[in-house]
Amino acid sequence: MSDAQPPTSLDPRVVRSRDRVLAGTVELVIERGIAGTTIEAVSERTGVARTTIYRHWPSQSALVLAAFGSVLQVPSAPDSGSLRDDLLVLVEGLAAALAGPAARLMPALIDAAERDPRFAALHREEATTRHAPVLLVIRRGIARGELPPETDPVDVLDLVTGPLFYRRWVGAGRVDADYVRTVVDTVLTAYGTPRPS
Repeated sequence: MSDAQPPTSLDPRVVRSRDRVLAGTVELVIERGIAGTTIEAVSERTGVARTTIYRHWPSQSALVLAAFGSVLQVPSAPDSGSLRDDLLVLVEGLAAALAGPAARLMPALIDAAERDPRFAALHREEATTRHAPVLLVIRRGIARGELPPETDPVDVLDLVTGPLFYRRWVGAGRVDADYVRTVVDTVLTAYGTPRPS
């Protein structure tokens, strides 16, 4: 998602203009959805001329893709030596992300992915990138014997992250640190990993 971070060699005014356009695009997607986020609407929102926007992004879809990339942050994989501790770091980070602007964009991205192959590709890329550190710490846990050797890492990933998405968009409960600990400990216990005393 290289469009999300402008090169440092750019004129600072250009960087500020790009950042303003990307931020304005995020706001509009949240407010109006992708279909309502036209180049014209972004220009009106940000005060940046349409010709300037087109100079950096040749189409509405390219601009929206860049805006998504500007807010979809990917954590690094912790390596504390404890699967539980590493999962807590990552899943607590997901819980925090689900309270921020990236989460408000996700429904629009999922909807667009059903209609447009470019957004479907972005959705797959975003999911693959976001899942990578979680899968890495799960595989390390399997290698250390904290999970049975036949464990499918993707199953564990789904079990520790799925409840957060469900609670965020379907349930009415809070997605906080206590809930994250409950989810992680419940999943690990189901796989035979004892809870910490």
